[in-house]
Order: sequence, then structure tokens, then C-alpha cells
Amino acid sequence: MESLRKLALTTFAITPSGALSPGPLSASAAAVGVALGPWGGFLIALGHMAVELPYVALLHRFAGLMRKSLGRLKVPMNLTIVAFLLFFSGLLFMDSMALLRGEAPAGGFRSAEPFEAFAIGATLTGLNAYFLAWWLTVGYPLIEASSQLGLKGFATMYLSHVWMDYAWLMLLAAGGGATRILGTVPYALLLIALSAILVAFAAKIALDTWKLLRGPFASFR
Repeated sequence: MESLRKLALTTFAITPSGALSPGPLSASAAAVGVALGPWGGFLIALGHMAVELPYVALLHRFAGLMRKSLGRLKVPMNLTIVAFLLFFSGLLFMDSMALLRGEAPAGGFRSAEPFEAFAIGATLTGLNAYFLAWWLTVGYPLIEASSQLGLKGFATMYLSHVWMDYAWLMLLAAGGGATRILGTVPYALLLIALSAILVAFAAKIALDTWKLLRGPFASFR
């Protein structure tokens, strides 16, 4: 019992470095929350967990193989998530412009439906090389410690981790939903800000990808 308690406390200490850090998932939760409120954050967290739980479980047996595969797939995964982020950023920006013109938004996160929120959580998790790498680096000591305690260890570790994802994403979504009472202009400005945040994350990932590609090219000079 003492070992499980120590594992839970260690998980509480390490998890915020991933779960509470700013990222595409956090920005998307706030944006979806404008339409769905905390429920949107719950669904994004559910989509996130649908990818994370089997991934973390597989790491117990295939950690070495996952490290090699992640290295080979990082560039195409990065390019896919950049396209995904830019697409949703464009939807947010179009919605904000429609609001400022006094028109009904054509779509985007403002009209997000439950399945879309779930899909956003799953996509931004499964295609996020930084999330995958977090479990292979920062979070990997948790996997090693829990594997020594069997199924109870794994359950203790993961439950101690995943509740923060739900709490954080629902809190962000609740904040996004609350902005509806402020009026059209603040609402539109929020969408513009969230759109810019997604573009910034896309630009960072694109720059990191360019650096990865530049290395092999530099050797031919």
C-alpha cells in the first residue's frame, strides 16, 4: 500500500508538466467550450484518453520499439498536425469575422457538436509527437515504477494522472463557455485570440520539423 501511495504522489508531481502545459489541446478545449461549455472539455478529455490509455498500456511491453517508431514517423505526424491546427484556426477566424460583421458564423468550434469535440481530443493526441514523446521521456519513470507493481500499480498511476486531464480541460472549456455572456465583440476577440494561439503552435511544430529535415540536408553541403 505504501508503494502505491508513493507512486500516486510521484504521478501528481510529474503529470502537470504535461497535462497543464499550454498546447493545442488546451486551446481547443477553450474554443469548444464556447459552444458546449464544460461538456466540451469532458468530451475532448475522453477523446484524449481513448488514445492515451492504450498507448501507455503498450509502452509497458514495447517501449524500445515505440521509441524507434516515433523517430521515423515524427516528420509526417508533425506535418499532419500542422495542417489540422491551421484548418481549425481558419474556422475560428472565419467565425470571428462573421460575428464582427453581425452575421451568423458558418461553423467552426462555435457550432461544435459532441462527436467533433471527441474527435478533436483523439486527433490532437494521436498525431501529437510531443505528447507521445512526453510519455517516453518525462512520464516514462511512472511507467517503469507502475510496471513493478502489476495491474494495481498501472491503475493507480493512470488514474492519478488522467483526472488532471479531465479537470484541466473542463475548466478551460467552462471558461470559454462563460464568455458568451460578455457580448458579441468580446466573443469574437476570444475566437481571434484562440485562432492565433493555434497558428502559433502550428508554426512552432513546423519550425521544429524544418530543423529535423535540415539536418540530413546539411550533410550534403
